[in-house]
Amino acid sequence: MRLTISLSLLALILFACSDDQNAKQPEKVQKKTKTISKEALNSQIILLNDSLKNLSISRFMMDAKSDKTDRIAIETKISVLRQELINQNLKYFRVFSKDSLAPYCLINIYGIYDNIKAYDLSLNYLDTLEYYYPEFELPNLILDLRAVTLDYVIKPRDISKIKKAYEELLKSPDTNDEDAKRYKNRLLNIDKGFNDLIN
Repeated sequence: MRLTISLSLLALILFACSDDQNAKQPEKVQKKTKTISKEALNSQIILLNDSLKNLSISRFMMDAKSDKTDRIAIETKISVLRQELINQNLKYFRVFSKDSLAPYCLINIYGIYDNIKAYDLSLNYLDTLEYYYPEFELPNLILDLRAVTLDYVIKPRDISKIKKAYEELLKSPDTNDEDAKRYKNRLLNIDKGFNDLIN
């Protein structure tokens, strides 16, 4: 009888100790990587873009008499949406870099930064686009904006970058004769800044 009680107590102690050891060991947490499809991410980008446009229109429609709190609230929402749109475009570019829409995500980011006059950042994304997608043909509108930004906005002026931007426009098959003449004239006076040209 004593032997049975002793064995039962020993088994109980061992069982209790093994439970205690299991309690002290941290549970293995499985890291689940949240995957998202191209279609879902693209839909999210479109939705964010539409929301940002609508809020920007609402802000534009506000007049000087609008409540200051309302103006601050809408500016904050726009800022948050803008950053989320940048993040989602970057995510698409990083996750689906071989997809045909990936270069357009970089163009979207360029446009967002250009719109808020963060010109250095906007030009960085065009450089990124050209680095990762050297065969991608930028539309002339964007090439022209880059040339003008480098020429008249960015200080100090980098003549070699400005020259390269105008030469790229001249090589583009989409450049018409009138624009080509304008770019050639600008290249002839590349050393002159905006103030020199108007004087």
